[in-house]
Amino acid sequence: MAAAAAASSPSSSEPRKQAAHPPPRDFLVHLEAYLSRRDGVDKLLKISRYAARLALAGAGGGSGPLIAPAAAARLKLFESSVGLSRKAFRLGKFVQNVNALRAHPHPPPPLVLLAYGGEGVYYFLEQFVWLAKAGLLPSHLLPRLQLLSAWAELLGYVGSITIKVEEIAKLESSVKMRLKEGCGEESDVVRTLRGKLLLKRMSVVQDVADAVMALGDVTDGKVVMEGLWALYFLG
Repeated sequence: MAAAAAASSPSSSEPRKQAAHPPPRDFLVHLEAYLSRRDGVDKLLKISRYAARLALAGAGGGSGPLIAPAAAARLKLFESSVGLSRKAFRLGKFVQNVNALRAHPHPPPPLVLLAYGGEGVYYFLEQFVWLAKAGLLPSHLLPRLQLLSAWAELLGYVGSITIKVEEIAKLESSVKMRLKEGCGEESDVVRTLRGKLLLKRMSVVQDVADAVMALGDVTDGKVVMEGLWALYFLG
Protein backbone atom coordinates (compact mmCIF):
# COMPACT_ATOMS: atom_id res chain seq x y z
CA MET A 1 0.00 0.00 0.00
CA ALA A 2 2.77 2.43 0.95
CA ALA A 3 4.70 1.50 -2.16
CA ALA A 4 1.60 1.99 -4.27
CA ALA A 5 0.96 5.34 -2.63
CA ALA A 6 4.57 6.35 -3.18
CA ALA A 7 4.35 5.25 -6.81
CA SER A 8 1.14 7.15 -7.37
CA SER A 9 2.17 10.33 -5.56
CA PRO A 10 4.48 11.70 -8.27
CA SER A 11 1.81 11.28 -10.94
CA SER A 12 -0.82 12.93 -8.71
CA SER A 13 1.41 15.88 -7.89
CA GLU A 14 2.56 16.35 -11.48
CA PRO A 15 -0.59 18.22 -12.60
CA ARG A 16 -0.18 20.57 -9.63
CA LYS A 17 3.40 21.35 -10.64
CA GLN A 18 2.31 21.97 -14.20
CA ALA A 19 -0.48 24.27 -13.03
CA ALA A 20 1.90 26.18 -10.77
CA HIS A 21 4.16 27.13 -13.65
CA PRO A 22 2.90 30.12 -15.68
CA PRO A 23 2.93 29.77 -19.45
CA PRO A 24 6.20 30.87 -21.04
CA ARG A 25 6.22 34.50 -22.12
CA ASP A 26 7.13 35.68 -25.57
CA PHE A 27 10.75 36.88 -25.76
CA LEU A 28 9.81 40.38 -26.95
CA VAL A 29 7.21 40.74 -24.17
CA HIS A 30 9.81 39.70 -21.59
CA LEU A 31 12.34 42.11 -23.08
CA GLU A 32 9.83 44.98 -22.96
CA ALA A 33 9.07 44.29 -19.27
CA TYR A 34 12.79 44.33 -18.49
CA LEU A 35 13.46 47.56 -20.37
CA SER A 36 10.40 49.37 -18.96
CA ARG A 37 12.05 49.52 -15.53
CA ARG A 38 14.06 52.51 -16.79
CA ASP A 39 10.98 54.60 -17.61
CA GLY A 40 11.02 56.39 -14.26
CA VAL A 41 14.57 57.65 -14.77
CA ASP A 42 13.76 58.62 -18.35
CA LYS A 43 10.77 60.69 -17.22
CA LEU A 44 12.89 62.45 -14.58
CA LEU A 45 15.47 63.31 -17.22
CA LYS A 46 12.67 64.51 -19.49
CA ILE A 47 11.40 66.93 -16.84
CA SER A 48 14.95 68.20 -16.28
CA ARG A 49 15.42 68.81 -20.00
CA TYR A 50 12.06 70.60 -20.25
CA ALA A 51 13.01 72.85 -17.35
CA ALA A 52 16.35 73.66 -18.98
CA ARG A 53 14.69 74.48 -22.30
CA LEU A 54 12.16 76.69 -20.56
CA ALA A 55 14.93 78.61 -18.83
CA LEU A 56 16.87 78.95 -22.08
CA ALA A 57 13.76 80.17 -23.92
CA GLY A 58 13.24 82.80 -21.22
CA ALA A 59 16.88 83.79 -21.30
CA GLY A 60 16.51 84.99 -24.87
CA GLY A 61 13.47 87.18 -24.27
CA GLY A 62 13.17 90.56 -25.91
CA SER A 63 12.98 92.46 -22.61
CA GLY A 64 16.53 91.49 -21.74
CA PRO A 65 18.16 88.21 -20.69
CA LEU A 66 16.80 86.68 -17.49
CA ILE A 67 19.90 84.50 -17.09
CA ALA A 68 23.53 85.57 -17.21
CA PRO A 69 25.35 84.50 -20.40
CA ALA A 70 27.72 82.24 -18.45
CA ALA A 71 24.82 80.54 -16.67
CA ALA A 72 22.95 80.19 -19.95
CA ALA A 73 25.98 78.50 -21.52
CA ARG A 74 26.19 76.02 -18.63
CA LEU A 75 22.46 75.40 -18.87
CA LYS A 76 22.80 74.69 -22.58
CA LEU A 77 25.52 72.14 -21.86
CA PHE A 78 23.32 70.58 -19.16
CA GLU A 79 20.36 70.37 -21.56
CA SER A 80 22.53 68.73 -24.21
CA SER A 81 23.98 66.27 -21.70
CA VAL A 82 20.55 65.29 -20.40
CA GLY A 83 19.35 64.76 -23.97
CA LEU A 84 22.27 62.42 -24.61
CA SER A 85 21.60 60.57 -21.35
CA ARG A 86 17.95 60.02 -22.33
CA LYS A 87 19.07 58.40 -25.57
CA ALA A 88 21.19 55.93 -23.63
CA PHE A 89 18.31 55.09 -21.28
CA ARG A 90 16.00 54.40 -24.22
CA LEU A 91 18.13 51.76 -25.91
CA GLY A 92 15.85 48.98 -27.09
CA LYS A 93 12.68 50.90 -26.24
CA PHE A 94 11.39 50.44 -29.78
CA VAL A 95 10.53 46.87 -28.76
CA GLN A 96 7.42 48.10 -26.93
CA ASN A 97 6.15 49.64 -30.17
CA VAL A 98 6.81 46.41 -32.05
CA ASN A 99 4.77 44.53 -29.42
CA ALA A 100 1.99 47.13 -29.58
CA LEU A 101 1.71 46.63 -33.34
CA ARG A 102 1.79 42.86 -32.91
CA ALA A 103 -1.10 43.09 -30.43
CA HIS A 104 -3.36 44.70 -33.06
CA PRO A 105 -5.08 42.72 -35.79
CA HIS A 106 -3.11 42.64 -39.03
CA PRO A 107 -2.88 44.92 -40.80
CA PRO A 108 -3.22 47.51 -37.99
CA PRO A 109 -5.39 50.61 -38.58
CA PRO A 110 -3.56 53.49 -40.31
CA LEU A 111 -3.59 55.74 -37.23
CA VAL A 112 -2.24 52.95 -35.04
CA LEU A 113 0.48 52.27 -37.59
CA LEU A 114 1.32 55.97 -37.69
CA ALA A 115 1.42 56.34 -33.89
CA TYR A 116 3.28 53.19 -32.88
CA GLY A 117 5.24 52.87 -36.10
CA GLY A 118 6.42 56.48 -36.01
CA GLU A 119 7.42 56.27 -32.37
CA GLY A 120 9.11 52.90 -32.92
CA VAL A 121 11.17 54.23 -35.83
CA TYR A 122 12.07 57.25 -33.69
CA TYR A 123 13.33 55.11 -30.80
CA PHE A 124 15.19 52.85 -33.23
CA LEU A 125 16.96 55.76 -34.95
CA GLU A 126 17.76 57.41 -31.61
CA GLN A 127 20.06 54.50 -30.84
CA PHE A 128 22.22 55.41 -33.84
CA VAL A 129 22.04 59.10 -32.96
CA TRP A 130 23.43 58.21 -29.54
CA LEU A 131 26.18 56.08 -31.09
CA ALA A 132 27.12 58.93 -33.43
CA LYS A 133 27.20 61.46 -30.58
CA ALA A 134 29.23 59.05 -28.47
CA GLY A 135 31.81 58.84 -31.28
CA LEU A 136 31.27 55.22 -32.31
CA LEU A 137 29.66 56.16 -35.65
CA PRO A 138 31.01 58.77 -38.09
CA SER A 139 29.90 62.27 -37.14
CA HIS A 140 28.82 63.15 -40.69
CA LEU A 141 25.88 60.75 -40.27
CA LEU A 142 24.54 62.68 -37.28
CA PRO A 143 22.60 65.50 -39.03
CA ARG A 144 20.70 63.11 -41.29
CA LEU A 145 19.98 60.67 -38.44
CA GLN A 146 18.69 63.50 -36.24
CA LEU A 147 16.44 64.83 -38.99
CA LEU A 148 14.96 61.40 -39.75
CA SER A 149 14.52 60.73 -36.04
CA ALA A 150 12.75 64.06 -35.47
CA TRP A 151 10.38 63.47 -38.39
CA ALA A 152 9.53 59.97 -37.12
CA GLU A 153 8.87 61.36 -33.63
CA LEU A 154 6.64 64.13 -35.01
CA LEU A 155 4.61 61.73 -37.15
CA GLY A 156 4.24 59.40 -34.18
CA TYR A 157 2.84 62.22 -32.06
CA VAL A 158 0.41 63.22 -34.83
CA GLY A 159 -0.98 59.68 -34.83
CA SER A 160 -1.02 59.46 -31.02
CA ILE A 161 -2.81 62.81 -30.58
CA THR A 162 -5.42 61.90 -33.20
CA ILE A 163 -6.14 58.56 -31.53
CA LYS A 164 -6.43 60.15 -28.09
CA VAL A 165 -8.74 62.90 -29.36
CA GLU A 166 -11.03 60.20 -30.74
CA GLU A 167 -10.90 58.37 -27.39
CA ILE A 168 -11.78 61.63 -25.58
CA ALA A 169 -14.84 62.03 -27.82
CA LYS A 170 -15.93 58.47 -26.99
CA LEU A 171 -15.47 59.07 -23.24
CA GLU A 172 -17.46 62.31 -23.40
CA SER A 173 -20.23 60.47 -25.26
CA SER A 174 -20.22 57.74 -22.59
CA VAL A 175 -20.52 60.35 -19.81
CA LYS A 176 -23.50 62.00 -21.54
CA MET A 177 -25.15 58.62 -22.06
CA ARG A 178 -24.75 57.67 -18.40
CA LEU A 179 -26.22 61.00 -17.32
CA LYS A 180 -29.20 60.50 -19.62
CA GLU A 181 -29.71 57.04 -18.11
CA GLY A 182 -30.17 58.69 -14.71
CA CYS A 183 -26.70 58.29 -13.23
CA GLY A 184 -25.77 61.30 -11.12
CA GLU A 185 -22.48 63.17 -11.25
CA GLU A 186 -21.48 61.56 -7.94
CA SER A 187 -22.16 58.01 -9.13
CA ASP A 188 -19.16 55.69 -9.31
CA VAL A 189 -19.46 55.05 -13.03
CA VAL A 190 -19.61 58.75 -13.94
CA ARG A 191 -16.75 59.64 -11.58
CA THR A 192 -14.64 56.85 -13.08
CA LEU A 193 -15.34 58.09 -16.61
CA ARG A 194 -14.57 61.68 -15.57
CA GLY A 195 -11.24 60.53 -14.11
CA LYS A 196 -10.32 58.70 -17.31
CA LEU A 197 -11.34 61.74 -19.32
CA LEU A 198 -9.10 64.03 -17.27
CA LEU A 199 -6.10 61.71 -17.61
CA LYS A 200 -6.65 61.38 -21.35
CA ARG A 201 -6.83 65.17 -21.78
CA MET A 202 -3.63 65.63 -19.78
CA SER A 203 -1.99 63.00 -21.96
CA VAL A 204 -2.99 64.95 -25.08
CA VAL A 205 -1.49 68.15 -23.63
CA GLN A 206 1.75 66.28 -22.94
CA ASP A 207 1.82 64.86 -26.46
CA VAL A 208 1.19 68.31 -27.95
CA ALA A 209 4.09 69.73 -25.90
CA ASP A 210 6.35 66.91 -27.09
CA ALA A 211 5.17 67.41 -30.67
CA VAL A 212 6.07 71.11 -30.47
CA MET A 213 9.58 70.20 -29.32
CA ALA A 214 9.84 67.65 -32.14
CA LEU A 215 8.65 70.32 -34.58
CA GLY A 216 11.42 72.57 -33.27
CA ASP A 217 13.94 69.80 -34.01
CA VAL A 218 12.53 69.30 -37.51
CA THR A 219 12.70 73.03 -38.30
CA ASP A 220 16.13 73.36 -36.68
CA GLY A 221 14.82 75.56 -33.87
CA LYS A 222 13.01 78.02 -36.13
CA VAL A 223 9.69 77.47 -34.36
CA VAL A 224 9.02 80.23 -31.83
CA MET A 225 9.27 78.75 -28.33
CA GLU A 226 8.19 81.79 -26.34
CA GLY A 227 4.57 81.70 -25.26
CA LEU A 228 4.62 77.91 -24.81
CA TRP A 229 5.64 77.94 -21.15
CA ALA A 230 2.44 76.44 -19.81
CA LEU A 231 2.48 73.81 -22.56
CA TYR A 232 6.02 72.73 -21.68
CA PHE A 233 5.20 72.69 -17.99
CA LEU A 234 2.22 70.38 -18.49
CA GLY A 235 4.35 68.19 -20.74
